Formats: sequence, structure tokens, C-alpha cells
Amino acid sequence: MAKVGWIGLGNMGNPMSQNLVKAGHDVVVWNRTKSKADEVLAAGATWADSPKEVAEKADFIFTMVADGPTLHAVAFGDNGYIAGLSAGKIAIDMSTVSVAESVKVNEAVEAAGCKLIRGPVTGSTVLAQSATLGILASGDKATYDKVLPLFESLGANQFYVGGADEARVLKLAINTMIATTMQMEAEAVVLCEKAGLDVGQVTEVIAGSAVGSGICKYKASTITEGTYPAAFSVKLMMKDLDLALDVAKQYGVPMLSTSLTRQQLAAAAATGREEKDFAVLTEVLEDASGYTR
Repeated sequence: MAKVGWIGLGNMGNPMSQNLVKAGHDVVVWNRTKSKADEVLAAGATWADSPKEVAEKADFIFTMVADGPTLHAVAFGDNGYIAGLSAGKIAIDMSTVSVAESVKVNEAVEAAGCKLIRGPVTGSTVLAQSATLGILASGDKATYDKVLPLFESLGANQFYVGGADEARVLKLAINTMIATTMQMEAEAVVLCEKAGLDVGQVTEVIAGSAVGSGICKYKASTITEGTYPAAFSVKLMMKDLDLALDVAKQYGVPMLSTSLTRQQLAAAAATGREEKDFAVLTEVLEDASGYTR
């Protein structure tokens, strides 16, 4: 049984931390809003009053937060988790952040005599609940091997991709494909709707066709129902595409589809849909096409 700390109990972090409790680990948690810890505390975790206290009580410290500034807020400062580290501990960040933001955290963790594993995930909240996420990891290989049993309690597919921040780049690349897939599906669905086809049947056919991917299957009911509760918000997807486009500039890679999809997400945000699920791209295109269900 490992002593595990978990910082960040949002849509993904909450079920993931619960899975570590279910696996028999001694889990201590912190979240900015304590009420979001109710379920994991009921499952058997204990509460810490600060990220620093999490690190003091745990040997493995996970962070799963919304963005780079939030990661830095929980990592640095008098109450940040780095202040609670002692030599030999391992930090694991599962957030989607930029390489530059990651490098700063890594430097501080290593200065404390510890190691950082970058471990962003692929998959939805449903996969987080069922512990079947894909986990992309990079960092020191010997340290990764120590963390792997914990990853196996969180995800069905494990990928070690390099010794530094390679996992950050790969996660951003995957998210560009997820976002552009939703834009392509929006175009296909609205075309069919305007031609008189039923949206439910269209999404079902797309999901089961040669172009049907996991994301098409997962978002079929969301698009059909047309309500778009946020499993992954427009706001967060815009953040990820901005990070991906920054990396693309660094490496000189033109990303035309990603750029266009980013503009459509901006249209969603500008029309009051920033907190909706990013599959709301279908609704944005319906409006632009003069179509009302």
C-alpha cells in the first residue's frame, strides 16, 4: 500500500483519486473547494489543509488541475506542495499544461531532491470512473517504473514516451485530433439535418462507420440530445489548442485544421457557450447555417 497524495478534485481528479482508494492505497487529498472532496473522503481518503501538507504526508504526490497557472499555484509558494517535499518523493502531474510550465515545476521538484513524472491522460470522465484511461508518461524511467503500479489503478493503457516532456506534446497533439474531429462531425451532422435526416440516426451511423472513433461514439448522445453538459468545456479545449499551436510554432508545423477549429471554439465562447461541452460546435454551426431543431 502506497502513501498517495492527490491535489485537484475536478471532473477527472475526483473519480481517479477514488480509484486509488479502492485499490487499497492510503490517500490524502486537497482541493481548493473542500466540498468537492466529499465523495473521496466518504470512500476512505483523508483531508489535508494545504498542498504542502499533502506532500508532507505522501510519498507520491499527484496533481490534476485545469491549467498551467493553477498547477503553479498549487506547486509554488509557502503552502505549495513543493514546500512540503523531502528528498526521494515523487510528484506526478496529470494536467494538460505547456512544456514551459512543466519545465519550471520539474526544476523546482528536482531541486528538492525529488523526481517529476509527467502523466497526462487520454479519455473521458466515464473512463476515469471505470479506471480505463490511457496514460501518457515521460520523465526518469526508473521513477516511472515505481509509479506504474499506481497508473495501472487509474488506466487500462500505459505509454512511456520519453525522458523529459514528450508526454506533454503528445497529449496536446491528441487533443487537436479530438477537437478537429468534433468540428468535422458538426459539419457532417448539420449538412444531414438540413437535408432532412434524423440527428440521432446520423450520429449513430457516424459512430459505427469507417470514420467512427471513440470520441464519435462518446459524443453521439450529447450531440443528439443537444444540451451539451460539459464533460470537457469549450474553455478548456481552447486552452489546449492554444498550447498546441504554440508548440507547432516552436517546431515549425502548420496546423490548418486546428487553427480553424480554434476559431469555431472562439465563436462558441463569444455566444455564451464557453462552459458548454466542446461538442457544442454542432450547435454553433446550426446557428451559422440558419437551422433550428
